[in-house]
Amino acid sequence: MKWLHNLLKGLSLTTALFIFQACYGTPEGLEHISMSFKVMAADTGEPMEGVKVSARVKGYNGPDWTPGTLTGPDGEANVYYYRWDDEVLPPAFRFEPADDTYRVKDTVITDISPRLIEIKLVKAE
Repeated sequence: MKWLHNLLKGLSLTTALFIFQACYGTPEGLEHISMSFKVMAADTGEPMEGVKVSARVKGYNGPDWTPGTLTGPDGEANVYYYRWDDEVLPPAFRFEPADDTYRVKDTVITDISPRLIEIKLVKAE
């Protein structure tokens, strides 16, 4: 049920941005970016399903993380976010496992080229 709530929350943000763009066009300097991740367990190398992947860009999203998306059975997820062309700080990403078996990981990605980025989560102690 929680996944449905997160899905609807993510869709409502996407819908609001789509309506804004349809009515007013894309604001000058606003860039839509998609990042692809594959989340795996560091100890086994197995893909991790149900990990919430969120993005935060300083200046546009403020202190809050995007609603995020969940990894599928293959451990993969695509995260979409917006940033201004003049943003100098790279985006931060958060990887939150569905349970407490693995640690939450926050990381900054400096290379936002379109490619699959592998992320390994370590077990909680």
